[in-house]
Amino acid sequence: MESAYRRGVTIVGLAFVLSGALCFALVRAGDGPRPAGQDLGDAATRLGSFRLVERSGRAVTEADFADKVGVASFIFTRCKLSCPRITSIMKSLQEQLAGDDVQLVSLSVDPEYDTPEVLGEYARRFEADPERWWFLTGDRDPILKMINEKFLLTAKVNDAPAPDGSDEAVIHSDRLALIDRGRVVGLFDTHDPQALDDLVAKARRLASPRWVRTLPAVNATLNGLCTILLLVGWLAIVRAPDAALAASEASADGSTAGSRLGALLRSPATRGHLLAMGLALLTSAVFLGCYLLYHFFAGSVKFPGHGWIRWLYLTILTSHTILATLFVVPLVLLTVLRALKGEYARHVRIARVAFPIWLYVSITGVVIYLMLYQLPLASPGSAVGV
Repeated sequence: MESAYRRGVTIVGLAFVLSGALCFALVRAGDGPRPAGQDLGDAATRLGSFRLVERSGRAVTEADFADKVGVASFIFTRCKLSCPRITSIMKSLQEQLAGDDVQLVSLSVDPEYDTPEVLGEYARRFEADPERWWFLTGDRDPILKMINEKFLLTAKVNDAPAPDGSDEAVIHSDRLALIDRGRVVGLFDTHDPQALDDLVAKARRLASPRWVRTLPAVNATLNGLCTILLLVGWLAIVRAPDAALAASEASADGSTAGSRLGALLRSPATRGHLLAMGLALLTSAVFLGCYLLYHFFAGSVKFPGHGWIRWLYLTILTSHTILATLFVVPLVLLTVLRALKGEYARHVRIARVAFPIWLYVSITGVVIYLMLYQLPLASPGSAVGV
């Protein structure tokens, strides 16, 4: 292997090792007890068919959630302990998600008492927007069954409530559920501010327009295409050593940039190299624009895994980011500049350092997408109803 290639590979190796050491310390510091059941991953469930009644009196069925993102809470109006706190949190979400197409839902676990009229009065106390925040009731047994089986949470009548009122007539979870077009995809602990922040971020992202939600796959495709173009361009130039040597000799004997370019372009392989690398540069530029556009609309995306898989993801992400910003951008620009100036010998030396770094960044761009969006991960305890 040429010494310049070795330098590029060494830079990649050092970036990975240093990123791994840094992320190991971060993962150890941040892998304490986690709230059970945030992203459900493969444990996500479908709501199935149901029929409920909103406080306005209109029927609400599964069809109303077929193309909606929603946040659901479970309350009853006679509750004096957890329900006022949960409903206050929902009121806060109503303010935070203003302008986002996210439907808020409060489902009564005491439907025999919580008629639409009772729920209407309760909703007015919390200034609930009737369009953005629904209060639902219906038949008790189907509601409790849906909460237990579809939302994977606890809801049951307390057969022996304490006479002093220290517990509730209906035992129910105080978590919030995230619904994505008819699927329960996350459960979030209302006692954990970080979990609530995660809920808001994920709800906004899921409620983004379809074209925004497709951008991660587009970005991964662009990274994959860039990887292929880099390899094609590299294979093309290693098949044309005579043309590269001619350019170097022309550079050394004082020939003009035009004559040096002509010496290179006489080789079909060199023309292929120029085309492939130019397309790789264009692909990377398009990727950068799509990447910035996606995160402008969707914000940051948190990796749901824990333990060693989180360490591996953060190591790859950190090394990818460092190499892309500190090495690929300046080295590629310098490589192109040397080529434009006709300084092909210097172009080759810099390109051999840049190539393995650029290749690593393109490949890991695909790996990051697969780990973040396609790896089936569920938080510990996500399938346990509480």
